[in-house]
Amino acid sequence: MSFLEGTDRTQVSLLPPCIDDYVAPESLVRVVDAFVGSLDLAELGFARTVAAATGRPGYHPGDMLRLYVWGYLNQVRSSRHLERACIRDLEALWLMKQLAPDYRTIAAFRHDNPEAIVAASAAFIQFCLDGGLITGRMVALDGTKMRAVASPKNIAGAERLARDVAHTEKEIAYYLDRLDAMDEAVTQGFDDQPVHRQAFTDAIAALSRRKDRLARRQEIGKKSW
Repeated sequence: MSFLEGTDRTQVSLLPPCIDDYVAPESLVRVVDAFVGSLDLAELGFARTVAAATGRPGYHPGDMLRLYVWGYLNQVRSSRHLERACIRDLEALWLMKQLAPDYRTIAAFRHDNPEAIVAASAAFIQFCLDGGLITGRMVALDGTKMRAVASPKNIAGAERLARDVAHTEKEIAYYLDRLDAMDEAVTQGFDDQPVHRQAFTDAIAALSRRKDRLARRQEIGKKSW
């Protein structure tokens, strides 16, 4: 009995591989692709949505956003790690159509479009709701009894929710700026803050979840106000 043998690396294929076969039909990366394709990037505030008439062609902001969202869902947030994923990961190869931007380009995209990225994050939640990927209708209850605290300062109205959302977006933008600074430190050979980098990425994730909760409360409030 012999061992399993792989394909000869020097073997020439009669037909080239189809990139669409790299990922399964139900793969989450296809959801990311459909989501970004449904966005009006110019309305969200992304820069360079129209190609310049002269100069070297650049990457479309939609492709860069696809890579950013995919990286966030797969906990790949470093610009250098995203750069490597574009040539190593089959999902990233499929999503980017074999485009491979370098880490400086990826970091510049995040630095130049902080507000638009925050807006796209909110749109992603709505996209999942509209597509039936999440429902937001399930409520879990237990038998615990506790004293209610319903003073006026603890009741969130429309104005307070709007302020909370604005504050959360400001905090997300701050942490995005800090990640940009760390990427810049890497380029200069001074990346000695891996603990802080992880803390910042965790903070961004927590703030994004908080913003999503606030957005849902706003939607519920609009139906009752």
